Amino acid sequence: MAEKFYHRILKKELKYIAENSGKYKSVGIEQKQPIAHPNLEYVIHYKPEAVFITKIGKKHVFEVLDDQLNDYNLIVADIVQCFFLENVAKVIFISKNEEGAKLTEKLSRIIGAILEKKGYFKREIPEVFIYTISYQEVRSKKIRKILLKYAKEDGWINNK
Repeated sequence: MAEKFYHRILKKELKYIAENSGKYKSVGIEQKQPIAHPNLEYVIHYKPEAVFITKIGKKHVFEVLDDQLNDYNLIVADIVQCFFLENVAKVIFISKNEEGAKLTEKLSRIIGAILEKKGYFKREIPEVFIYTISYQEVRSKKIRKILLKYAKEDGWINNK
């Protein structure tokens, strides 16, 4: 129950911030995103919490981690899927606790380093931002202010 509330409030606030930022041409909440190879017919559909598309076509992908924190393989799957989406510039993970944020940071660094070693250019690997936002913060009236602070600091909205 707490997870559903946590997700619902975060998605609502992220959507509000994005729609009022003037930076995005598209704001999608829980919309399927295709992961495909141009020479293959099969498409994997990934459904992150939110995908915002900038006016120049770059994606900012948001993934809220709560149940995934019980199994690091689920975090790895989310990271890989985010990294493999087309035109991703930023990936933003929101964790309900500090341990989950630290684990997500380690795993995203490992996966990024492996991709570089396999021939990906550093510019092809999206920037990763990881925030710890507790259930209590989500329930507070300060959640929008917390998200706006992160958004401005890390450039996923304009500094207005």
